[in-house]
Amino acid sequence: MPDTTQDSQGAAAPPRPLPALMRSATFQQRLQDLHSTTMARVEPLLESAGSALEDLGDELGVLFDPEAINEMLAHEPGKVPVSAKSQAALAAQEAVQEQAEEAQMHRMTKSLLDPSKIMLKDKLAFVIGVTNVALTAFWIGRWPQTYHWYWLFKDIVLFTLRYFIYVKQGMHYMMFEYCYFANLLSLYHLFFAPQSALLRKFAFAVMSGPLMWSIVAMRNSLVFHDGDKITTLMMHASPALSAWCMRWYPQPRWTAGMSPDQLAAYNSASWFDMAIAPAALNLVWVVSYYLIIFVLVGKRIQARGYQNMFTAMVERPSARKSALAKLVLSAPKPLQPLVYLSIHTFAAWLSLLPTKLWFDSFTLHTMVLAGVLLWSTWNGANFYFRVFAKKLMADQAAKAEAKPAAAPTAAAGGAADGKKDS
Repeated sequence: MPDTTQDSQGAAAPPRPLPALMRSATFQQRLQDLHSTTMARVEPLLESAGSALEDLGDELGVLFDPEAINEMLAHEPGKVPVSAKSQAALAAQEAVQEQAEEAQMHRMTKSLLDPSKIMLKDKLAFVIGVTNVALTAFWIGRWPQTYHWYWLFKDIVLFTLRYFIYVKQGMHYMMFEYCYFANLLSLYHLFFAPQSALLRKFAFAVMSGPLMWSIVAMRNSLVFHDGDKITTLMMHASPALSAWCMRWYPQPRWTAGMSPDQLAAYNSASWFDMAIAPAALNLVWVVSYYLIIFVLVGKRIQARGYQNMFTAMVERPSARKSALAKLVLSAPKPLQPLVYLSIHTFAAWLSLLPTKLWFDSFTLHTMVLAGVLLWSTWNGANFYFRVFAKKLMADQAAKAEAKPAAAPTAAAGGAADGKKDS
């Protein structure tokens, strides 16, 4: 109990602190004083040691930096004498190395610019492209129920080639786009769940909506000798063609054993089925794409200079003039990816709205699909004739420049003959 005493008037005095607590407070104060004194003495020593280590690190770093060594030798040539003979040998070695590099570059350039090799590659690509168009038309006309097998084969071959090419070019993150995701979903329905009425309408809306209209929006072109253009067109056109085949020429086994009510549900669709439910796929892709491209590997993409669809459509200098890029770039920097993905989602939803009309009408679906494919052919024709027109103009300009140069030569030759005759 605390020690309490009374003063002269008999009132109780306040309790006195215990001696133990007084000793604790004094000991704690002594520890704090000791810590302050120690740190005041040690900190200057640590700073001096740190400065010495930094100087030592700089000196040792020179040993691993050839540029620093050369700079030191240039400023202090007396410390490391180099004989004239050694300098001549070094210069000769550098000359031999430069000649070897130039020869290697010449061989590579000659190989890359060999007209026979370029022509052979273009010819093969052209033949394969024309064969693909003919085979696609024949397959759909003869076996429309199995066209998705041919589509699967093209997906495997072309997507595999594109992946290895894109990896070398730092563009492999572009294969996270919605169209690849939609291709996989549609192929899953056709190969693993063709009897599902829900997936049938879901896949039809995706293949006849965002994928088909991407041909128009992205200006896909039927250019036979360009593998990248052919792959992009295939990625959008093959699903659209397969949607036409599976809707109007389904395999009998898909509907075998269905009741009349199930068959009616299988071949009918509401606006909700075609325009609202498939939009969920786009939302799933948007969230996944944002987390992967802009959160998980965003710093990696920026640090290594990799490309994705956002950089290609918005940040690339040649794309900044487009209305899409201007709209996205007008937003604050952190919000630009979200603005881009919001526009992408809204455009995909708009393309879903008319898919019920295609699902209900064979004639309308056929006309729209034919019109979109004809548009890609028109884009290919524009590409070909634009390229050929530039080449033709260049040839004509070269000929026009050669004619004036040849005329003075002929005139000079005639004058010389006249002098000889005289």
